[in-house]
Amino acid sequence: MGALDGRTAIITGGGSGIGFAIAERFAREGAEVVIAGRSRQRLDEAVAKIGRGARGVPTDVGDEEQVQRLINSVASVDLLVTCAGGAVFGPVEEVRTKAWRELFNDRFFGQLSACHYAVPRMKPGSSIILCSGIAGHAALVNYAGGAGLCGAVNAMGRSLAVELAPKGIRVNVLSPGLTRNTAIDWGVPPEQVEAFLAGLANNVPMKRAGTTRDMADAAYFLATCEYATGMVLDIDGGWTAV
Repeated sequence: MGALDGRTAIITGGGSGIGFAIAERFAREGAEVVIAGRSRQRLDEAVAKIGRGARGVPTDVGDEEQVQRLINSVASVDLLVTCAGGAVFGPVEEVRTKAWRELFNDRFFGQLSACHYAVPRMKPGSSIILCSGIAGHAALVNYAGGAGLCGAVNAMGRSLAVELAPKGIRVNVLSPGLTRNTAIDWGVPPEQVEAFLAGLANNVPMKRAGTTRDMADAAYFLATCEYATGMVLDIDGGWTAV
């Protein structure tokens, strides 16, 4: 018997990185997992690894009609986890404002539209987990637009937690810190990525990056703790504590 037996979970961005780790963990705990992402090949590979009846629905979360189709692919939603979307790094005077708008379209409005269509299909006891990042709390150089995005998602999560509490739906925000094995483009040449990540890790009291498994453990807590709502949970090795 798993803690999530009989529950249906939709996880955007579930084809790789943090979303995949969450999908794998939820499936292991008994959930019927539906993962979404842009790449059919990546989804097929993820579904094969997860097993346990998981299935993939190709979805561009920046396209509201595709998000609606994803939500409508299930009879009801018990767990909604919105991890899809990338990142844009660079000096504010160099990054095109169009890139920030596209980032917000995917990562803010993509999460908001998923909630819009999922809430009518959610029963009391259901849970929503949004995803932001510690840039909402800690200043990161060359990530001004992303910081605004993370702050916006955090505010949205708190507001939705209060709004949906009378419906018995909990809403929390998972806020990852530096995390390895994700698809994030750090904006540096491939041969410099390791040195770049090592430099960032110096900001972390634990002196290491987190793992996707760490984030999945946190998401599992948010999915199962029935008194947790309105939280922004920083999983960052202590970065935001200093």
